Amino acid sequence: MSAVRSSSIGSVRLTHGAVATLAFLAVMAVSVVSVVTSATSADGEEPFSAATTTVEYTDMYTAMANIAAALATLPPLPPPTPVALRQGQTRPAVVVDPSDPGVWDALAHCETRGNWATELGTGFAGGLQFANGTWTSNGGAEFADSAADATREQQIEIAQRVLAGSGWGAWPGCSSLLGLR
Repeated sequence: MSAVRSSSIGSVRLTHGAVATLAFLAVMAVSVVSVVTSATSADGEEPFSAATTTVEYTDMYTAMANIAAALATLPPLPPPTPVALRQGQTRPAVVVDPSDPGVWDALAHCETRGNWATELGTGFAGGLQFANGTWTSNGGAEFADSAADATREQQIEIAQRVLAGSGWGAWPGCSSLLGLR
């Protein structure tokens, strides 16, 4: 912070941000005054005469140089306060029972808003968005040609097989979002 002295208000302490803001406002005020004092009305007459205008013109570059010089006299900012890092802190392991249907309902809600019959024509189907090849290679064809045509329970059974072979990475976005991997 910097102390600004004035005979009328005593001592005021301003932060660097406040000084920069005041500097910006001063430059803008000088710019506006210079535009207004050099303006002419629509009929070509000057709207302000020397008799009615008491603003002293200072060019913007001089004002900016004066402000920069004043800012240069401010003491440097204090160094940031270091925050102690917690050593050895890890995220607790998530223990999930894949036989719990609630886990699969949460995953289906994330994948398809819980619509177990979803088939968008993108190559993924069912509430857990099985790729057609994944569905077939994990035995899904014994229930239905497409996961979208299988029941929720049948999809969960195939999902448990996929989980055993590929892990939660088979559902990368939602399993991460739900903290499953």
